Amino acid sequence: MALLRALMNKLSSEPATTASHEVESPRTELPCIRHLRPLQQRKQLLTIRHGKRDYQSLILALDTDRELLWLDEPFPRALNLEPGDELTVSHHHNGQLFEFTVPIVGWSTANRPGGMALPLPRDFYCGPRRRWPRLNVFGWCPISARIAVPGLSPLSGEVLNISAGGMRLSLTGDWRPFLHHRDLLPLCEFTVAPGLKVRCRARVCAYQLSLRPWRQTRVSLAFEDLAPETRQALAQFVLERGENAVVAA
Repeated sequence: MALLRALMNKLSSEPATTASHEVESPRTELPCIRHLRPLQQRKQLLTIRHGKRDYQSLILALDTDRELLWLDEPFPRALNLEPGDELTVSHHHNGQLFEFTVPIVGWSTANRPGGMALPLPRDFYCGPRRRWPRLNVFGWCPISARIAVPGLSPLSGEVLNISAGGMRLSLTGDWRPFLHHRDLLPLCEFTVAPGLKVRCRARVCAYQLSLRPWRQTRVSLAFEDLAPETRQALAQFVLERGENAVVAA
């Protein structure tokens, strides 16, 4: 909250003036600027995620003096957003992802249309969209998994591939009516190897019905709140079987 108050003070303050004739040293730009400025110049659409909803927006301005990023009003219009709400902003191009998460610090006008202000990110990710090597395990390393879907008894399926960031599994039958993009499942549980058990929540990334070799729903999940030591152990498990590991498309 202290950080948010400081940022909002920046937003509301007028630029300081000085009578000094001394030449000030140029301020060093934050590293994120070299990624954000080309997106601003090309008027690239950005994806903005808040909870389960995705929006789109453009960069209106980069205020490097106050370290603020001004975005156009999200589309579709998001009336439920308030200062302090965290947004994940991302841009994906040719398999590369630029992404960061920051809070809203204010709006350009009291009735909101015109733009919103975010702090320039000091931490961000820039790299391949798939951050973790993915190991195909179906057919040679059977792994059963159990997931909890709200409103249903826990479902059991077979893991098709796995990484330190998520997995894809097969559920016998058609479960599409019960799944929704970006849903947070309260339980994802499986054992990769003796002593390596995963138990966490998971986010639904994608799902589809497949009729071969049997009627099944294939679900892609991203792990949420996975313990760092477990994630590291999963990454090591994939690397040790590198001859079967691929970076998923």
